[in-house]
Amino acid sequence: MTASDIVPGRSCANCTLCCKVLSIPALLKPRGIVCGQCDWGKGCRIYARRPGACADFDCSYLLSPALGEEWKPTTAHLVLGYMTDADVILVFTDPDHPSAWRKEPYFSRIKKWAASTENGYVLVRETTRALALLGAEEFDLGAVRADQVVVRSKHPDSGANTIFVVDKAVADRVRSGRQGGT
Repeated sequence: MTASDIVPGRSCANCTLCCKVLSIPALLKPRGIVCGQCDWGKGCRIYARRPGACADFDCSYLLSPALGEEWKPTTAHLVLGYMTDADVILVFTDPDHPSAWRKEPYFSRIKKWAASTENGYVLVRETTRALALLGAEEFDLGAVRADQVVVRSKHPDSGANTIFVVDKAVADRVRSGRQGGT
């Protein structure tokens, strides 16, 4: 993200919610606790040398003019992201407000996003579990570990979509065409 990508008039300002809701493996920081490098409400103490997971994350509130001021993370208690390659909208919830995404004006908009994607889904990350939303369906994925991935699949006969969690090693074998044992 560059300064030219940011919606005019928006900035992180006093928001450091991403420093709480994201997991940062390079810093051994789990999801749901404030990063030890964060000066809460002010910013990152190591911004110039922050890990790639931090540098690569783009807050959708900063980038999307379609999101109004009610989506500012400090107001919504949500941090939004987007995985372009997978067409996945990410919703990270503040652990102090885990059901904020189910309240209006957020819930109806999130459900609309889930209903409008052809190939992706909406992934809601709460502190201890993940939920995937696709169409009108909600898939409780439970706790998703760092060595697992979320997969969207279409049943070959019925055409019904499902979303589930598999180990990364299994997903890698399937993608490369290898099946079966080790």
